Amino acid sequence: MSSVPLLTSKAFGLTVERLCYQLIEDHGDLDGVALIGLQPRGILLARRLRNELQRIIGRERFDYGELDITFHRDDFRHRNSLPQASATQLDFMLDGRKVVLVDDVLFTGRTIRAGLDAMLAFGRPAGVQLLVLIDRRFSRELPIQPDYVGKWVDSIGDQRVTVEWKETDGVDRVLLHGGTGEGRESSTLAKGPSADR
Repeated sequence: MSSVPLLTSKAFGLTVERLCYQLIEDHGDLDGVALIGLQPRGILLARRLRNELQRIIGRERFDYGELDITFHRDDFRHRNSLPQASATQLDFMLDGRKVVLVDDVLFTGRTIRAGLDAMLAFGRPAGVQLLVLIDRRFSRELPIQPDYVGKWVDSIGDQRVTVEWKETDGVDRVLLHGGTGEGRESSTLAKGPSADR
């Protein structure tokens, strides 16, 4: 299967930095803003953003959490095996806070819908925004659009996008793969590089 790089390691880092500055432009020092990564692979981007924001702002702590969406997915009952849930680490309520949900690849929008459902167990935010590294904008099945985007990808047919992370894959990069015969979104439970969702 042929692969084309969409973001190389250097561009990857610059993209994450740009997203941080966009957040700072809109939210200042992020006081009253909760940054929440969606399990399993959105947390890798959320952690990277948190570390970079701490460096830029010079503030050690701000509201940060990681949210599991396994049992909120609309395809949960259609799986052949019981999915493995990830940990939710969210030790504060969201009432009155502005929330920025973070995921790596936005594809059909179903992962984000599940994240919105899961988030409501922690209160009613004042507002919710969505930040993604990659937006496959012509593949949406639900009316969900991001507020912050690292890169837009206009793919065709059954092309796939994967995100590789230095922490888990040894390198930071985003790849576009040629047709694989699968036109639907990949599982969010995959252990390998982040894939379309």
